[in-house]
Amino acid sequence: MRPSARPIRSVDDSAPPIVSYAKYVGRVGALAVFLGVGAAIAMPTAHADTGGSAHSPGSSSHSTTAKKSSSAPDRHAQGRSARVTTASAASTVTAVRRTVASTGRTGPTGTPAASPADVAAVAYTRRRAASLQQSAAATSVVTLTNEVSPLGTQQQISREQLAMEAVNTIPVKLMKLILRQGFLAAAEKQFALVGGPDAANLAALDNAVDEYALASAFSEQILNPMNPAVVTQVAPPHSWYGVDVGGSRLLYDNPDTIYRFIPVNKTSEYVITGRFYNEIPADTTFSVLEGSSGKTSKILSLKDIDVSEDGSFVITVSGDPAAPGEKNHLQLTSSSTLVAVRNTLGDWNTEEPMDLAVHKVSGPPNSLFAQLGGFLFFGSVVNDNPLLAKLVSLVPPLPIADAPIVRGTLTALLMVIRGANQEAKYMALATTDPDTGMPRQPNTMTQPASNAEFLANQLQSNGYFQLADDEALVLTIDPGNAKFVSIPVYNDWTITDDYWNEQTSLNSDQAVKNDDGTYTVVISQTDPLVANWISTGGLNQGIISMRFQNLDDDDPAQPGVQAEVVKLDALTHDTNGTAVITQAQRDEQLALRKAGFDKRWAPYPQS
Repeated sequence: MRPSARPIRSVDDSAPPIVSYAKYVGRVGALAVFLGVGAAIAMPTAHADTGGSAHSPGSSSHSTTAKKSSSAPDRHAQGRSARVTTASAASTVTAVRRTVASTGRTGPTGTPAASPADVAAVAYTRRRAASLQQSAAATSVVTLTNEVSPLGTQQQISREQLAMEAVNTIPVKLMKLILRQGFLAAAEKQFALVGGPDAANLAALDNAVDEYALASAFSEQILNPMNPAVVTQVAPPHSWYGVDVGGSRLLYDNPDTIYRFIPVNKTSEYVITGRFYNEIPADTTFSVLEGSSGKTSKILSLKDIDVSEDGSFVITVSGDPAAPGEKNHLQLTSSSTLVAVRNTLGDWNTEEPMDLAVHKVSGPPNSLFAQLGGFLFFGSVVNDNPLLAKLVSLVPPLPIADAPIVRGTLTALLMVIRGANQEAKYMALATTDPDTGMPRQPNTMTQPASNAEFLANQLQSNGYFQLADDEALVLTIDPGNAKFVSIPVYNDWTITDDYWNEQTSLNSDQAVKNDDGTYTVVISQTDPLVANWISTGGLNQGIISMRFQNLDDDDPAQPGVQAEVVKLDALTHDTNGTAVITQAQRDEQLALRKAGFDKRWAPYPQS
């Protein structure tokens, strides 16, 4: 049965109009630059596997400058119940499909309603219940539906608009020119053994720079942990709610993973609420990231947390240790800056990301100091001194600090300080031997190992390929004790391309397993019509970065990868993964893939 409608609070309060703040412009601009440089150094890398960003809502109103997209399709479905089992509970979890009111999950202007995940905050928070009840006084009512993506919140759309405004400023446009040269220099060095980036990769360079710039604009939005939001980032281009959103992919984004980020600070306490529906994702993690390195200090996996029978859960986040017997808690340190949340989807057509919301229930009020990154820049100096934290929070936030030019300036600083060095570092994971520092040969893969640049509870295997039109790289993958394996292809700039229309990745749920438990995948530019084909997306040169997830610590079996280059006309069909299929079967495979991708942005099908 469908759950009854529950009241939820609004997530985006309208702001008072901007009045005359001219006298503040000079000092705010100077403070923005001063704090921005420090924040860029202090904050963790916002990338696909160790860091990220989320926006803290500003107090000023903003206009939509993005292009309009096509309207939503007319799709209606009856709410039904399905039963799934979580890895954390012996009992089954009833996952309820979401049904929406006749007006849809949109407000009067077409923006999405507040996330249904907010409904659990008051009932489940470990403490500060009274505060949460008071903050939920202003409510609206929605019901739950599987016809609307849980990613499409008011917070998300407004943060996307802010990020796109920032990248259209002059500082960002100028820094993109510098970043382009840095990316190019890094690729010429890292791919020197094969003559540097080829023509197809050079043609993709400008888009890679554009996506890095937008990712940096999202990263700028984590400067304020005193007004947090849950924001999806490291995402491909998408169109929804009348807005065309550019891609924000960088540094080995995973086609199977939905990345969301929440800014946090030790001086405050937060409650993260969420709810699973339908099929549980193949992997779900909540990780606390620290300081400039983005090092993971704490990870909660789905198997580690308590989930209610209706699929809902609550996680508390603060500087306090967990209470005895308390599982759903993340402890912050003085240098904690982010909670990174990942939903990895195995079956794109049945699994979906959870609803997610964050509530700040105690700590300093929002302030100009927080707006401009003070809690990040001054780190433990403020975070370990409650009195000082109160003093620096006396000046309230100013709308001028949310102006596009200020955000653009900070975004540009992040780009120039981190961009080229980050890109070279991640390219080197595929092209350089970490022990000798010497270039690695193409068409070879490292054996799965833990890597500090990725999530701490995963193993990775990296390499790059250089293939002729009539060649394929055949990988034989032993998952070992990994319950989930992801095999994406990237261009030289460490990002994916059109993985929703082309099969440029496979995971262990999508691939056909061999009789002995291994997987054989064929990576090539031309489709050989075998079951486990991974397209290079038209590339002769590119990168492969595999992830081994859901590791079973009680299983001693180690994952392994073997690579071999073969001519397509010499490809054998002696494994399940290399079994011949028809073009009709491939077309069906691609159609299912696209439908699964579209579900992430429902009810808006993507191009």
